[in-house]
Order: sequence, then structure tokens, then C-alpha cells
Amino acid sequence: MELIVIAKPTVFKEESNLINQLFEAGLQVFHLRKENVDKAAYQKIIEGISSEYHPRIALHHFHSLANDYNIQRIHHRENFRKERDNVELPENKIFSTSIHHLADMEQIKQYQYSFFGPVFNSLSKPGYQGVIPPDFRLEKQQATPKIIALGGIGLTEIDQVKTMNFDGVALLGSIWNDPSIALTNFKKARVKCLAYAQNLTIQP
Repeated sequence: MELIVIAKPTVFKEESNLINQLFEAGLQVFHLRKENVDKAAYQKIIEGISSEYHPRIALHHFHSLANDYNIQRIHHRENFRKERDNVELPENKIFSTSIHHLADMEQIKQYQYSFFGPVFNSLSKPGYQGVIPPDFRLEKQQATPKIIALGGIGLTEIDQVKTMNFDGVALLGSIWNDPSIALTNFKKARVKCLAYAQNLTIQP
């Protein structure tokens, strides 16, 4: 089961150091997504992250920085993707996107994976409600990209996401709402996701 961490929307002190610690603890993919942050701030965060981890960063903005820092992953936000009108993607990068309606899975077959959400009520955005019922189960064809659940996912919800048949989880609020326990929460989430990936018994 895939485990992805998305950046805190705002810049904070020691952010890059903490991201390095998450990578050292086994983080495979980190999505750098910040609203209302300029290119220089993006560069400062990236330069604070060890270069060996740059290929595991996915850029949501300032895609031109990918070539400056050996970044292999590009994320197309929903609006950006629709404006591109399904123009073919280059083969030298890993591309991801976001959808808010499952019917849109038919339009994203050229992407490797997509976020879908909010699955549960957001942990980081008060009033941002989940959009699917508790007994939901994702039905998807083999050809569609991996669908990663996003929104309101803490350690407990990982179990529900697996039951719902998503390919993975993206964590945001459960990691960044209290940065002092970000690393601890990530490690616990990783143990769960690895166990599901290896079909091991999950301990309560």
C-alpha cells in the first residue's frame, strides 16, 4: 500500500530538516504543494533537502525547477490538467494528478497515479467534508492509474482506506498539524502500509 506525504500548506521553521528525517525513515514520495508561496521559497525548501532525496519529490508548482534539482516527479493539479486538454506527457518523468469525481478516472489514464478526495473530513481544513459514504468500495479497471486516498486520513483511517480498495494514502494533517510528532506518526503509518503491502496481520 502506497504511502505519500504532502507538504504543509505554509512554510515553517526547520521544515527541510524534518522532511529529511521523513526520507531517512523510509518516505518514498513527498509532494511539495504550497499555495501562495513564491519560487524562491520553493527553491529554499528543495535546497534544504538532501540531494539524494530530490528524485522522490513531486512538484505541484514551478515545474521548471525539476531540471535544476534532478526532480523526477511532476504533479498536475486538476485545473492545470484540464487546461492541457490531454496533451501527451513526456516519458522522462513520473506524472501524477488529482481528481474530485471518480468518473474522471476515464480522463487520466496517461498518469501513473492520482489523488482522490476528500475521502474523510479534513484534519487540516476545518469544514472541508469527506465526499464518500463509510461503506464505499472503489471499483476500478486494471488500466486506470493508481488511486491514492486523500483527506482526513490518520492512523485509524488507513485501515478503512484499505477496505475501500484504494491503492494508497496521502497524509497531510496527521503529519503536520503537530510537527513535534510528525516523524512518530509517519513511522506508525509506514508500518501499517508496509504490512498491508506484504499481506501481514495488522496489530491493533
